Amino acid sequence: MIVLNSLRGYYFSAIKIHSQIAIIGGGTGGLNVAAQLIADGHAIPQQIRIFEPQKMHAYQPGWTMVGGGLCNVKKTLKPIEKVLPKNVSISDSAIAKINPKENEIVTQNGEIYTYDQLVIATGIKTEFDQIKGARQYLDDLNSPVASIYNYKYAEKMNRLVEEFEGGNIVYTEPPLPIKCAGAPQKIIYLSHDRLNKRGIKTNHHFYKTAGVIFGVPKYAEILTELCKKKEINCHFKQKLIEVQDHKAIFENQDTKELKSVTFDLLHLVPPQLPDKFITISGLADAAGFVNVNHNTLQHVTYKNIWSLGDCSSLPTSKTAAAIFAQTPVLVKNLIRVWKKNLEPIPGYQGYTSCPIFTSQSKLLLAEFKYNSQLDETFPIFQSNESRLMFHLKKDFFPIAYWQLMIKGWWGGRDGIRFFKGA
Repeated sequence: MIVLNSLRGYYFSAIKIHSQIAIIGGGTGGLNVAAQLIADGHAIPQQIRIFEPQKMHAYQPGWTMVGGGLCNVKKTLKPIEKVLPKNVSISDSAIAKINPKENEIVTQNGEIYTYDQLVIATGIKTEFDQIKGARQYLDDLNSPVASIYNYKYAEKMNRLVEEFEGGNIVYTEPPLPIKCAGAPQKIIYLSHDRLNKRGIKTNHHFYKTAGVIFGVPKYAEILTELCKKKEINCHFKQKLIEVQDHKAIFENQDTKELKSVTFDLLHLVPPQLPDKFITISGLADAAGFVNVNHNTLQHVTYKNIWSLGDCSSLPTSKTAAAIFAQTPVLVKNLIRVWKKNLEPIPGYQGYTSCPIFTSQSKLLLAEFKYNSQLDETFPIFQSNESRLMFHLKKDFFPIAYWQLMIKGWWGGRDGIRFFKGA
């Protein structure tokens, strides 16, 4: 059908293209949903369309290892066509708006698509420009400012630590939620260990917007002791608002007073926000995230819309592990509603994990669910730093991601999914 579409004051002639299942986002969440739908025989590739403007698919958990000197950046990136299921349609136009009552997706170039079921998995965006001066110094190869929240800046962080000759290193963390709330700390411990082994005299300072070091009491206690042992100075309720030449400006979250801190190396973490089209489309909660039921992943208003991962309103830490736990619940419920005309079943209880590198050879695996309740898989290894957990994160998880997840065979902590309907 040819229709006349109005977008930002311009009119386009567009042909509506229908897909039975539309997935917005070709990152970990969208890719995992598509792969499991196909692997389990619930859908054939021709029934699925993925919307993803990026040309490269990133294993973002690997960027911490890039910045920490444990991984080459090339191992974290692959062309999008190399990871998508075969014969799945892809549209590379960014999304302007969803018209949920009409089951329509409008792209920024004026194309219109329709769907029977819609999955939104767009993640959250890093907003470096919200910190005054940040982008200028990040892009300057000669400035001592870097971030593991971008693969180029993660490479820069690795180089800066390798070349560091001593002085003050400042690490920051913005207001939550962010991708992997433990990542801002991982790079501290990795950098600390590297410099300590070289005998470089360094003062490490962690400026965190929140008032606690970690949201789960058990792990907060362990990490607090770890920082004391490593002589890492923690400063709470301090928000980075501006970067200057070898100076970071922080705002006290209680008094709103500004503080200037001198650094020889700065690792910053940008504020992070969901895509604006979610709010424009009337699908968001008050914070701008896709408003879904916390246990079924179905939208609270529109029963054929689903969401998982970082862009969803699920009140848990935003990690790849959370996505792997959410995917089978979403897939099962989508099929119940779409094919069986049944109500969704509450299945997701908030599980996530945060593997926190504590050195170049050890890791603390934090696992929990809603309300910061522990939900540990290996309790015997999760009360202290573990070498076994380090190798699980560094060596096994990337293999599981690239070899199993993209085929729909990875079930997270449930292991390999060997058969259809798993």
